[in-house]
Amino acid sequence: MPLSENLPPDADLRTAKPVSPPETAEQTLEDINEPKPITFDECSPSRPDPLIGYLKNRFSTCQITNLRYQRYACPESTCPVVAELNARVFVIRNMEPGRRGVVIGHRVGIGSHTGLPDTARLGVGMTCAAKNPGGTVDCDAPETRITKSLADWKAQSIEYARFTMRGEDVPNPADPPQIQAEKRTWYQLGRFLFLEGETGKLDAPPLSSTARCDEADYVKGSMCVFPMTPMFLLDVREPTIADYARLVSDAFHGGVEKTYPGLAEGRYYAGNVSKCCGRRTYPLTRIHYDQATRNANNAVARRFCAARWGPEWHTGPDGTALECAVYPFNGTLDGAAISPDTAEGPSFTVKPVIEPVYQATERTVNGFLAQHRILDGDQYWVWLRE
Repeated sequence: MPLSENLPPDADLRTAKPVSPPETAEQTLEDINEPKPITFDECSPSRPDPLIGYLKNRFSTCQITNLRYQRYACPESTCPVVAELNARVFVIRNMEPGRRGVVIGHRVGIGSHTGLPDTARLGVGMTCAAKNPGGTVDCDAPETRITKSLADWKAQSIEYARFTMRGEDVPNPADPPQIQAEKRTWYQLGRFLFLEGETGKLDAPPLSSTARCDEADYVKGSMCVFPMTPMFLLDVREPTIADYARLVSDAFHGGVEKTYPGLAEGRYYAGNVSKCCGRRTYPLTRIHYDQATRNANNAVARRFCAARWGPEWHTGPDGTALECAVYPFNGTLDGAAISPDTAEGPSFTVKPVIEPVYQATERTVNGFLAQHRILDGDQYWVWLRE
């Protein structure tokens, strides 16, 4: 079938089974490092500001619109209302794995209506277009509409459509060649509601979501994302990474003054998403291509491990091989090389840990970056589970 054609109501291209929304913050965070599609049930009216929506992860988002339509007996709104409709419309968008495509689902809940027959036709319009001028950006269908009678929406409330994003933006000459080669391209996904043949007042604001597609080969998942700043869940209770995770926990909870090298090297730690006690800072920024900065971060961290634990710091008492754990991580612009010898700005903290713990943590971080399609220069937060 054509890619822009409406899908069957029971289609589930992401093979996701509907689930109840998580009940606690901890349950929500358990799934963050493994992105999963969003379901209608997760797009809860209890979410803060439903119009802005809920971004479950970089591949899945939803929004809610409370629709109200009124037709008056005369053009003035002071005249009696002769027709009225109330409905709640959910929209979920899930990027398709391994390609530049998005599946958009709508669930329309028809509420009360007077003066409008069940044959009145309510429609959902979806658009897909370039965000930036120039380039070759387009979609397989610039607009798709799904129009059904109120009776049909009551009988089958869910409909799906699919769009494929194509083309590419004009490269930014200020970007290095590696970034230009990724062909980062921006799209605007729009949504509007309408009632066919009706001339009254429709209160249902249009919605819009920005999407970015790329051709980078060092990340996974769909080739397109919604540009949110994701959270990396670091589980202090996971035995394979516990020692490294506790270093980050000490940094976030104990503060710079209780960690090494301490206040002599800075005043705060980047990446802390905490809303408590003024500890929230700003996200970490990933570096992928700049190996020199990664090496510099590692070298500074190891220098401080040697200064604190002596020249044989890399060997434990029983001969176990140790590595210098560091936060912020070496693969960030916020690493140890940014702040040595300054008592202002961001800081870092180090501690020797056994090699298997160091390597397991590296794999966990790198897996998160790949699975959430975090490109060079993208940002992310760190959230601790303790």
